[in-house]
Amino acid sequence: MTKFLLSCLLFLSMTLSAQIDLGAGSTDVGVAPISTYYGYSYVQQIYTKQEINANAAGNITGLKFYMDPAMSIASSSQWVVYLGHTTKSSFTSDTDWVPLAQLTQVYSGTVTNANGVIEVTFATPFPYNNTDNLVLAAEENSSGYDSNDYDEVIYVYPGASNSLLYYKNDYTDPDPASPPTMDAQLQGYKSVVTILGLTASPIPACPLITYPGNNATFVPLTPTITWNNSSGATSYKVSIGTTPGGTDVANQVTSATNSFTPATPLAPNTVHYVKVTAVGPGGESAGCSQLSFTSAPPPPTNDECATAVTLTVNPDLNCGTVTPGYTIGATDSGTIPDPCYGTPDDDVWFKFVATAATHKISLLNIQSVGTNADDTDTYFQVFSGGCGALSSILCSDPASGVVTGLTVGETYLVRVYSYYDNGSNQSFDICVGTFPPPPANDECFGALTASTFPYTYVQNDGAGATNNAGMITACSSNDMNDGTWFTFVGDGDTFNITVTMPAGSDFDPQIGVFSGSCSALSCENTVDDGGQGGTETVSIPTLSGNTYYINVGQYSGWSDEPEGAFTINITKGVLATSDVKANKNTIKLYPNPFSDVLNISDAANVKSVYISDVAGRLVRQIENPGSVLQLGELKQGMYLVTLNMKDGSKQTIKTIKK
Repeated sequence: MTKFLLSCLLFLSMTLSAQIDLGAGSTDVGVAPISTYYGYSYVQQIYTKQEINANAAGNITGLKFYMDPAMSIASSSQWVVYLGHTTKSSFTSDTDWVPLAQLTQVYSGTVTNANGVIEVTFATPFPYNNTDNLVLAAEENSSGYDSNDYDEVIYVYPGASNSLLYYKNDYTDPDPASPPTMDAQLQGYKSVVTILGLTASPIPACPLITYPGNNATFVPLTPTITWNNSSGATSYKVSIGTTPGGTDVANQVTSATNSFTPATPLAPNTVHYVKVTAVGPGGESAGCSQLSFTSAPPPPTNDECATAVTLTVNPDLNCGTVTPGYTIGATDSGTIPDPCYGTPDDDVWFKFVATAATHKISLLNIQSVGTNADDTDTYFQVFSGGCGALSSILCSDPASGVVTGLTVGETYLVRVYSYYDNGSNQSFDICVGTFPPPPANDECFGALTASTFPYTYVQNDGAGATNNAGMITACSSNDMNDGTWFTFVGDGDTFNITVTMPAGSDFDPQIGVFSGSCSALSCENTVDDGGQGGTETVSIPTLSGNTYYINVGQYSGWSDEPEGAFTINITKGVLATSDVKANKNTIKLYPNPFSDVLNISDAANVKSVYISDVAGRLVRQIENPGSVLQLGELKQGMYLVTLNMKDGSKQTIKTIKK
């Protein structure tokens, strides 16, 4: 009887422990296993065999996902779940979907949030072979979405790069048999999940170090090293050295949590090597790899205005000579930013001697080097006067800005800082460029004539163009800067005009095509579909003998901005369908008017946001925005919010700050 009871208890214990927890403890949220914040989604994730770390092959009987118990998935509850085997450890591109034929549908139905747990039970278990990696795919088919404070709600944890591939849309329900080839995206995280039915190995898997990244630079001298929890681990051992395999900084130091901070600061500007192993009931994980990182350099020498670094003024805009800089380790100089914005708690200083009345200042190769790993939002301010008598003459949230009204031979000061406060720091190269003289085709009356086709012209001196005629308003629906001009005579055929930029260009052009005369332009068409460095194409049916004018200028209809170098091509004939851009869906901003927060209806497709006041002054630039823009620092009034899309298109919306 006793032996029977012990056998039953052993069986029950083994049954209850037949689960593997991955990512436990993380409360980050993301688009996995489905998107709750969009109407429809299809998501694939890859969990490696090493990460799953099962004791043996077995049947997966269900899955558990996790979320805040207070959040809702009432409008995101129609799930179809698939599992499959794969040799892939990550996705190679945003079209690298695992074919549906290689997946097995294991669930279809309605899910619920049961006190923070979403449990999916399979009618038929999935046999996991414990040899391959596991693909977990899910689609969500209900048309509604859950706002939940304007964000996703299901918990995710950091994974290997490109371990998740997803598509989400409010209007298009994706077909897993033919996944989208456009607008899908990759991520380096995956769902916090419990895999039911498998038993974990008694020896835990090697942890994945989540900070710092391999080969990271500018790692703080007192870093907090973090890693994912390993299923079954009871503790971890951390080794850090200044040579491969070295332990001179930390030698097998035990940590009961998934983080570790060295007892003493690291040596600055030094390569370090770190390895973390997990310890469990059956022993210690073996074969764990180490990664390397370089610690931050000493505090910058140009931390104060008095020690500003001298910049070389380039004779052109090509930035042949740049000066490196960084804000990590810098302190607040005490100079308030007004009339600029941001938090200059890490400002660094530069100076240059003007060689012209106008110069372009650019920050290049901006990298996040703070603990806020995704923040590349730098800001710079230009001053006249000496350190004791500073007078602000330019504020720039964009990486480039044009400063005018300079006196040749005078010294000007530039301070650079991260827009946000603690944890936000950047490294960068700074360049001072000089504009070329106005080009020959600066005015409509000096337009270059295209007489033979195909016609090609390289406008290397486009940056010297002036806004001599003011804004071109003939196309009332889309005004633009007066840039450089071309002209041709129609012959009854269709003329196709294409403008392309050199690699790395920050020029955001618009093409305007007009008939009539330079003094009385009549709009034929205008196009502004691309973003910075994006290609623009417009086709114009012509009348034989009619004269046409082409303006290639900066897209803004409210602010005079510099043009850039470009190549214009003019061909004749009707373009193929593949050469014609499709119309883009309109994105909404709400509420409008707003108080402190402005929401974007489809932030996943937005690359950057430019916010300008009614005078055309750019007051904020936000790269890779989330769905919620915190704009409490803006003053009351009207603003123009320009959304630069990842597909190259752009949309400008008027908003009012209450």
